[in-house]
Amino acid sequence: MTILYLALRNLFMRRKRYALMAIAVLLGFSLITVLSSLAFGALETIKTKAARYFSGHIALISFQRKTGFGISNSDEIIEKLKETKFPLKAIGKRSVNYDKEAKIFFSGKSIIIRRPIGMDFEAEREVFKNLSFIEGSYDSMLGDNGKGGILISKIAAEIIGARVGDDVIFYMTTAAGQHNTATMIVRGIFSETSIFGYVSYMRIDDLNMLYNNIPGFTTDIALYVNKGVDIEKFAEKVRLALGKNFLVFQKISNQEDVSHARFFPVQEETIAVVPVDAQLAQIKDILNAFLIGIYFVLVIFIAIVMIGILNTYRVLVHERTKEIGTMRAMGMQKGEVKLLFLIEAAALSLISSFIGLLLGFIILNAIVNFVDLSSFSAAGLFTESGKLNFFIDTKIAFFNIIFMLSAVLLAAWGPAAKASNMPPVQALGKGI
Repeated sequence: MTILYLALRNLFMRRKRYALMAIAVLLGFSLITVLSSLAFGALETIKTKAARYFSGHIALISFQRKTGFGISNSDEIIEKLKETKFPLKAIGKRSVNYDKEAKIFFSGKSIIIRRPIGMDFEAEREVFKNLSFIEGSYDSMLGDNGKGGILISKIAAEIIGARVGDDVIFYMTTAAGQHNTATMIVRGIFSETSIFGYVSYMRIDDLNMLYNNIPGFTTDIALYVNKGVDIEKFAEKVRLALGKNFLVFQKISNQEDVSHARFFPVQEETIAVVPVDAQLAQIKDILNAFLIGIYFVLVIFIAIVMIGILNTYRVLVHERTKEIGTMRAMGMQKGEVKLLFLIEAAALSLISSFIGLLLGFIILNAIVNFVDLSSFSAAGLFTESGKLNFFIDTKIAFFNIIFMLSAVLLAAWGPAAKASNMPPVQALGKGI
């Protein structure tokens, strides 16, 4: 306790000498916070967009040899999931056209829709509230007002020249191979990146009727989780929980596993638990590579900071030679002298890092509020309405603090060891 008190007192008394070190650590940590939070925010944004497209952060898809897609007991599965008390943000039933052709015609023009989705708009309302609409709204599809309505992307609307309120012809091939058409009213036009833009949303009952499916037919159950949840680990918990009452496939980690499940010759209906990460393997690899690049740059920056700390501590040890000799003469052991300097360095690092975290948070909010990237089409993948998002992961923040603390202690280790090995008589002699 005495050494801790002395260390904190020395840090306060010599605050002007430590100021440059503190500023270097503060700026370094704020830089780490800003760059890593933006990278993780971009990944969370992509996952949010993909979740709307791929039936949730975790999609439950049923396969069997005879009938292919289709969950016959979706209500029972949802009830079992609710019984587990898993912290799910939303659960919604969907009917998705995976194999058959679908097009939208309007005014002599047409566009292929890669993924026509029938959904329960009330169930997924919380998830879709941040979807950016150019015209119309998500709420226009709620209740009976959504009957016969459709939501299309800005890309689709521009190609066919449709606007909200227009009647468009929706064309599809049914599961039996028959051609079918229906007149749908455009209720909303949303802005989405082209990767996830060739999609349309309508009521699940409307899509089932168009495909000649039975009422309530469900191909997917979309599960949504809160930001920051490890989706792959959570998906495994869901898989194990469902495995107690239903047939489930082995763990699915990538697209190859999805294809294997789809064509695996199971005789009975079997559920595949598909995390959105499995659908985003390539994009995730790109972002991880970007994150590695960020940390490589930060390591170089921290190395420069460490050199500055090393030189500063050498000067401090020289200036405090008499003090060191006095403490040794009064009975302080070598290890205690070394510990004294290391505690000063640790306290400096922790205080500066927490202030740097606060500064980074302020900078991030400024970036989110004032930086608009809507004019850059390539930025649409990782922005919402042209705005960047950030996510401060507590685990990553803790890792960053430990990383910075380790760097500072490593830089201070040599001078602290030199101070502890200084003989008292020699130290007092130099200090006179």
